[in-house]
Amino acid sequence: MIKKILGKILSVTLAFIIALTLVVPAFGDTPFQGYNFNHWAVLVPAPAAYVPVRTFSANEIDESLGLLNDPTDIHVCPYGTILIVDSGNNRIIVFDEELNLLYTITGFYQDGVWQNLNRPHGVFVTENREVFIADTLSFRIVVLDWDGEFIREIVAPDAEGLEDDFIFRPLHVLVDRGGRTFVIVQHVFEGIMSFNSNGEFTGYFGTINVGFNPIELFWRFFMTDTQLERQSRFIPTEFQSMSLDEYNFVFTTNIEPWASSNQVMRLNPRGEDVIQNFNSNVAISGDQRFRPMGTMAGASAFIDIVARPNGMYTTLDSTRGRIYTYDSEGNLLYVFSGIGTIQGMTRRPVSIEMLGDNILVLDAGNNRVTQFAPTEYGRLINLAIELRYNGNDAAAADVWRELTRLDENFMLAWAGIGRSKLAEGDNVAAMYYLRRGMDLRYFSVAFRRNRLDQMQTVLPIVLTGGMGLIGAFVAYKIVKRIVKGKVEAV
Repeated sequence: MIKKILGKILSVTLAFIIALTLVVPAFGDTPFQGYNFNHWAVLVPAPAAYVPVRTFSANEIDESLGLLNDPTDIHVCPYGTILIVDSGNNRIIVFDEELNLLYTITGFYQDGVWQNLNRPHGVFVTENREVFIADTLSFRIVVLDWDGEFIREIVAPDAEGLEDDFIFRPLHVLVDRGGRTFVIVQHVFEGIMSFNSNGEFTGYFGTINVGFNPIELFWRFFMTDTQLERQSRFIPTEFQSMSLDEYNFVFTTNIEPWASSNQVMRLNPRGEDVIQNFNSNVAISGDQRFRPMGTMAGASAFIDIVARPNGMYTTLDSTRGRIYTYDSEGNLLYVFSGIGTIQGMTRRPVSIEMLGDNILVLDAGNNRVTQFAPTEYGRLINLAIELRYNGNDAAAADVWRELTRLDENFMLAWAGIGRSKLAEGDNVAAMYYLRRGMDLRYFSVAFRRNRLDQMQTVLPIVLTGGMGLIGAFVAYKIVKRIVKGKVEAV
């Protein structure tokens, strides 16, 4: 008996070890585990959607550049050229995707006088190759042509409503296709400063709703007037970053202390937020649960954002170094990376950009750039979103099915199959898949259509049967009356 028990234990142990050896190689090339959140904001594991393929520093681009010093921004031009704002060295490095150095921008000639950059923070290149530089400690936006020749500058506006001690410290700059220049200015809470094509101040673009700490609000009820005067006011947070999408809408982020609030805004040309999120249980704010104290505690802080084709956008969290990607409906698609020292992790991420389907992350802690490429899992998600965004649900369904084989917990894939079934008119199957994907909006549509189908099928039978019964009853009454009349006549 003891030998049999020991034999079973040994068999189970060997099976467990074999299972481990089979599982480990599947993630052997990924330095981190991906995850997602289900409909109820519960974390579920997922395959890694992106993996690091290359990391480089400035001296690896060209030895003469030396090391980066407190870099603040990375920007990819529409034609693939990459710019890094090396703020601590007062320069902007320009190179191509093959890491060939093109040139550096350290200053420019203005009216025959050389002007050095002074702690530049952000950069943006338009489609006609005009370079907009947020020259922070020179208190201006500098506009250069692609050859580095000075075109114009934008300085502090002389407008009503600005404080007397207002200091124009631009951090980020963006230019839309209409020529409007948007500038995030340090310690400006009214919104993003907007300038027309001539550099004239036109007002503020976008507003952030005022947030507050519920605990602080509670204690304010018990404070005296003197204590209240010493407390800081509830004021909006500052915008953190900007990115222009394919429809000339501006994606922007702001840091909120509570995970229940969206940290991403999509501003239309009128400055109105039109971001979509159809699941109120999962806010567009990164991690939904977090430690209140300790290392890497607190809510995610979206320090940067990049708009992607097909309604997608990717955000960078400075709290835990994670990268989150969402679709046009606010669904979280995948999460990867983090704070750490192994490849694919960062120490102090500050900026993010897209290079084709690859993602570039600028790490000011290591003074390096890390390039991530999509895995098969990430590639399929991107493809499915593209097909779905363009209305090709039938083709997307095959991709969604493949994704369910890779990740059974990916609820969006089940919902995608359900939407394709709904488009085909198979409402019963659509209800099954949409319920599994917790797509409440389209499940209601499928349920309503299925109920209508059932009514159209059953109602004619019921009405025909009812009319038959009424006819039989009327005939019965007529025959009965005739028979009764004959009996009375006899």
